Amino acid sequence: MKLSLEKKILFGFVINLLVVIASGWIFITRLDKQRDKTLDAKLDWIELSLFGLSIILLIIVYFIIRAQLRAKNISQNLLSENKQLLQSIIDNTSNPIFIKEINGEYLLINKQYESLFHISNTEIVGKTDHDFLPKEAADAYRNSDLEVVKALRELKTEETIEQPDGSHTYIAVKFPLYDADGRVYAIGGISTDITERKKLEESLKAADKFFNMSLDMMIIASDKFIKINPSVTKTLGYSEEELLSKPFLDFVYPDDIEITLNEVKKLQSGALTINFENRYICKDGSLKWILWSTSPDVSTGLLYAVAKDITRQKENEESLKMAEMFFNMSFDILAVAKGEHFIKINPALTKTLGYNQSDMDRIKFMDLIHPDDLKTATEVLAKHLEGNPIVNFRTRFLCKDGSYKWLDWNSNIDIKESVFYSVGRDVTKIVQLEMEREIATNELYQDEEKLRLIVENIGEGIIVANANKKIILANDMANELFGIKEDDKISSNFVNHFEVYFPDQKTVFPSQSLPMERAFNGESTDDIDVVLWDSSKQEKKRVLISGRPLVDQNDTVVAAVVTIKDISKYKQLEEELKESELKYRQLIGFKAGGEKKV
Repeated sequence: MKLSLEKKILFGFVINLLVVIASGWIFITRLDKQRDKTLDAKLDWIELSLFGLSIILLIIVYFIIRAQLRAKNISQNLLSENKQLLQSIIDNTSNPIFIKEINGEYLLINKQYESLFHISNTEIVGKTDHDFLPKEAADAYRNSDLEVVKALRELKTEETIEQPDGSHTYIAVKFPLYDADGRVYAIGGISTDITERKKLEESLKAADKFFNMSLDMMIIASDKFIKINPSVTKTLGYSEEELLSKPFLDFVYPDDIEITLNEVKKLQSGALTINFENRYICKDGSLKWILWSTSPDVSTGLLYAVAKDITRQKENEESLKMAEMFFNMSFDILAVAKGEHFIKINPALTKTLGYNQSDMDRIKFMDLIHPDDLKTATEVLAKHLEGNPIVNFRTRFLCKDGSYKWLDWNSNIDIKESVFYSVGRDVTKIVQLEMEREIATNELYQDEEKLRLIVENIGEGIIVANANKKIILANDMANELFGIKEDDKISSNFVNHFEVYFPDQKTVFPSQSLPMERAFNGESTDDIDVVLWDSSKQEKKRVLISGRPLVDQNDTVVAAVVTIKDISKYKQLEEELKESELKYRQLIGFKAGGEKKV
């Protein structure tokens, strides 16, 4: 049986103790003078044996102790070597490492820990966190140490440590250390700098946030969509599951599949795709133009793409093409102006005034306005620059050949850009016609006044109606006949003012046979004998009405002239003459029927 060092020493101590006791007993026995000499001789041998035994035991103990000291030295050397090995190992790790006693005093740290807190291993041994750290940080470290002791297991905590280049974040793994009896005697800790990882995580979070918030379509794909952002589903109308479940070519418009496949082959060879356009079929069946910029990862076969819906842009491009076509095709003058120059003109301006774009680039458009119109044009332009639109503004523009043309302008302005967009039209002929018409109107007015003077001096009533059957002229006799002073209130249809009868005063005269109506039908009439009965005045008049149509060069009736001759007095005189003649005939002896009495 192998004995431990402690048991060997204890066994030697007991034997030596017994030897000392035996030697003491022998010494006491010798003090008795009456003892037997034979006994003395025996005691001498016993004492000598015990002395020898004691020497042997002392020698044994010496060698045991020597062996133990030698073993201890070996152990200490080995422990020192192991400690140096351990120190070397932990010093050559990239993580700060420490070992503390339960009371918080440091037993060991590595070089990374020294660099982190600027304190050496020899300086820190026996000290606590409160000896070299701010109180808040020391309290936090101490509390986490105690949590490990309470939990009796490994714990992970995230710690922030200020360093010269800024704050660093560490994951600290703390664990209990046990002695031979299984009791916790110390706390070990290994910290890992996760600052870059945290930054990367934050970057990934930010990137993912931007990925999901982006208004552009962001896609990771191979032959299928692998990851898409919400803009893709919003643009195409499909759910994420629908888009991820099929090859992306299933969503490409059939006419664009070939060019899409060719572009994919380029990507697979490592080439970048920039501004590639194709059409996608939306869930509602509509088509959308998509503009792609794609970067391939040849090692993984993944495609990283950013895309945007350019359908409206394409439509705008088509609209612009059409607008440009209409701009160039327009018969009206179209011009875009900024500052003092037309910056864009269409061919109609060149055709009308003779200038081209290069002329307009060097000529101020205000310099082309007729001097007599310049003041008005300047005032109109000033108001236009304030935001007021220009509507039907006419002015004279100088042509390249030195002549002037009247242009009629409509214009709107973009206040922010100080650009105005104008539409002009050559109205030179219209202005000339208007001038001629004005002259003709003035002459007509003069003729009308002359005619009115003549008409007013005619003893008959005269009315003139236009093609719309509206009375445009009536003389005083006609006004008196109708009892109306305002010409335009007289109706061309006499039945609106009178009851019209044949001379027998019983038979109603048909209105369509009146001279005014017949004149509008192109027929002339003379002396239509009718009786006009004014029921409101209880008055009748016997009149002769004549009508004449007025026609233009195309034989179209443009007006009608009617004369009304009041013959009531003549008829009355005629009746009176007849009565007088009859009376006188009777007086001189004529019978009725023309025979003379005998």
